[in-house]
Amino acid sequence: MKIKNWFLDVLKGGSLGLGMIPGVSAGTMGLIVGIYDRLITGIANLKKEFKKSLISLIPLGIGAVMSAVICMLGVNYGLDYAPFAIISLFAGLIIGSLPVITKELKGVKPNVKSVVVVVIGAVFAAGIGILSAVAKLNNWGNFEAAFIAGDWWIYIAVFAAGFIAAMACIIPGISGAMLLFVAGLYDPCVHIFVGENSIIHNSARLVSGIFLTLSLLVGIAAGFILTSKLMKSLLAKHHDGTYLAVFGFILGSLVSMYVNQSMINDSLVWKYTLVQPWEWVLGIVLLVGFAVLFFFLSKLALKKQAAIPQKEETEPASK
Repeated sequence: MKIKNWFLDVLKGGSLGLGMIPGVSAGTMGLIVGIYDRLITGIANLKKEFKKSLISLIPLGIGAVMSAVICMLGVNYGLDYAPFAIISLFAGLIIGSLPVITKELKGVKPNVKSVVVVVIGAVFAAGIGILSAVAKLNNWGNFEAAFIAGDWWIYIAVFAAGFIAAMACIIPGISGAMLLFVAGLYDPCVHIFVGENSIIHNSARLVSGIFLTLSLLVGIAAGFILTSKLMKSLLAKHHDGTYLAVFGFILGSLVSMYVNQSMINDSLVWKYTLVQPWEWVLGIVLLVGFAVLFFFLSKLALKKQAAIPQKEETEPASK
């Protein structure tokens, strides 16, 4: 691989790191920059063609990690200073991504079964965020405190979160970071590396932080490797049902973006009660603005995805 192409792949891989922003789908970004098929194929073929797949994935992975770190820092500080505005930005990204899902549901006629599937997906997603908030308010479970203390069960939760987030990235339109956020696990995961109690500033957390990081990485790797083929099979055999559930989940996640334990401070006070008037206005502007922006980006991704089969079909004829 030429050096120029290698660095170009690193830049393209950076688009995947934007998936660290809740509401941004790494799958959608991969489609926009034209690396989605290559990414999925590389992961799926790791066992059969390990060296070739690894060489193809390394620059993408480097770019993704670098971009993810930058996004992680930005989101962390943004949530500290303007939580409602940043959450509204995330919600706008989610709304703008809906064409990626609704495109898959063209021709699906509304009936009792389809409505039930959508409602179940919506209730499940909304319930995750609401239950995480209720748990913190009633001292049933504080993920942040458990992360800092290094409680044994948090390692399982982090592994599961990484697994599910990676699985979600297989479906364009779903944000893995969004799933972490609605479950109240986004901030604790970020705070392993950023903030006063991070492994960088608090040496007492070094051991637990390293093992939590490993749990997350192993969960992500397992999620990608074990579900890349499974999700393809599921979408092939139960396409409409899968996307109906995904559509419902996305709608429900809009509730959980605003209602989850990350939106409750250590004094058990909702952060929204501290919001200034200017932030309410900014939040609405960001919600609408990023919904429109990502709507057009999603449409662009769909056009590029539709052009891929046509290109493959025309290539033999040109030879």
